[in-house]
Amino acid sequence: FFKCKLLYKYFFQKKWALILLAMFFFFMEMKCSRTSPTNPEKEVDGKAWQVVKSFPHDTLAFTQGLLVRDGFFYESTGLYGKSSLRKIKISTGEILQIQSLPANIFAEGLAFDGMNFVQLTWLNGIGYIYEPDSFSLKNTFAYKRQGWGITYDGHFLIMSDGSDSLFYWDPISLIEIKALGVTFDGVPIEHLNELEFIDNQIWANIWKSDSIAIINPGDGIVATWLDMSGILSAGERTATADVMNGIAWDEITNAIFITGKLWPKVYQIQLPESQ
Repeated sequence: FFKCKLLYKYFFQKKWALILLAMFFFFMEMKCSRTSPTNPEKEVDGKAWQVVKSFPHDTLAFTQGLLVRDGFFYESTGLYGKSSLRKIKISTGEILQIQSLPANIFAEGLAFDGMNFVQLTWLNGIGYIYEPDSFSLKNTFAYKRQGWGITYDGHFLIMSDGSDSLFYWDPISLIEIKALGVTFDGVPIEHLNELEFIDNQIWANIWKSDSIAIINPGDGIVATWLDMSGILSAGERTATADVMNGIAWDEITNAIFITGKLWPKVYQIQLPESQ
């Protein structure tokens, strides 16, 4: 009888230990599924957006920055020996104008500050300022961080360095004014990449992800996730196609464009609120 009691006590305790362990892993799984930046809880899912049109894109263009100005795409392309600033006809993908960078430069994000194009570099610590029509180099400037993405909100240049923060620069002095941490459910969101300021929100590609974070610039909280998986179909994907990177907004027509590094197309998308 005594042995039976011991066995009963042993199995009873073991049973509850297993139950508690299972509950622990269940809640951890729930937490991870809500906070993972690579698989976020989405307010706008993959079925909510739709492709309105698609346009040809140079499959040799390693897209690091994309914007719309006066009805044309302007694109910054990366890779050593292949970096450039380009003016592109949207409807055909034709390169109308190009400024190649030195072979030792790896170009990154691109912004238009209302007067000039501002182009970042990855590890070179050098930024370029161009006259927007001629692409003539007006100036260069130095900065200490890695250069990833950059955009302009009408007051400040906002840049990313691949971390979980965005950095605000004075557009004249190019001095850093403040840093803004980006979070979702209290968890920092890392690998912020190409940026675009759209309707008073910051859109950010997440490196090596099909997700776009739509960020409230007031507090850095991700208000909405866009799951763009599937926008480049298997049939359209070339052997060299790399990650999604490139968001552009035409403020005049309210058109939003999405592309990626070495992708064959640029996609114009539409969200539910604009349908």
